[in-house]
Amino acid sequence: MKIAELRAEVVDVLRRLEAGGLVTGTSGNVSARDPQSGLIAVSPTSISYDRMRPEDVSVVDPEGELIEGAAPSVELPMHLTIQSGRPEAAAVVHTHSPYATALASVLDEIPVVLAEQAAAVGGPIPVVSYAPTGERAMGEAVLSAGDAWAAIVRSHGPVCLGRSLEEALRCAFAVEEAAQVYAIARQLGEPALLPSEELVRLNRLRLRPRASAAPRDRPPRSRS
Repeated sequence: MKIAELRAEVVDVLRRLEAGGLVTGTSGNVSARDPQSGLIAVSPTSISYDRMRPEDVSVVDPEGELIEGAAPSVELPMHLTIQSGRPEAAAVVHTHSPYATALASVLDEIPVVLAEQAAAVGGPIPVVSYAPTGERAMGEAVLSAGDAWAAIVRSHGPVCLGRSLEEALRCAFAVEEAAQVYAIARQLGEPALLPSEELVRLNRLRLRPRASAAPRDRPPRSRS
């Protein structure tokens, strides 16, 4: 994929996140690495998603030097740290999705309650320690979760990884859906968890290359 296509995809993903209620205003940010050039497309700072154009999307080198586009998100150090530390993850999606962020204030992880969570995330969703906004420490906190494909930064929000932006986006929606279901289920009783053998099976399917692009994700279920 050319860097121009990545920039257009960044805009599309941000708008889908906003439409799904995972971000509001100019919150949240995403990045995607071009495997050929090594350049990284990053959401720009302080531009509303309905006005954002592909040419606004920041393009930086692996050290964070701006090549073209508007000034990058303040969370650029986090994205660069994760992109460097998890080379198998070519995309990063950071949201402020409400259920996941709320649960992270009272839990150390969200267990596996949904098949989609197992398929898109790969297992339980760990909660990592808060780290200051705009610093590499936030990326390091996410990396401390090991090989997890998603982690929730306490008092901030989820960070989801993928081999592509589409995959990272699917992960972000799955994280919020799992958090919503788990939060509601806890009010009703003890949530049943996905059987361990099914988690293993679905995780193997996740690691298998898909023949075609993943379907467009649906927003999390209504809170009503």
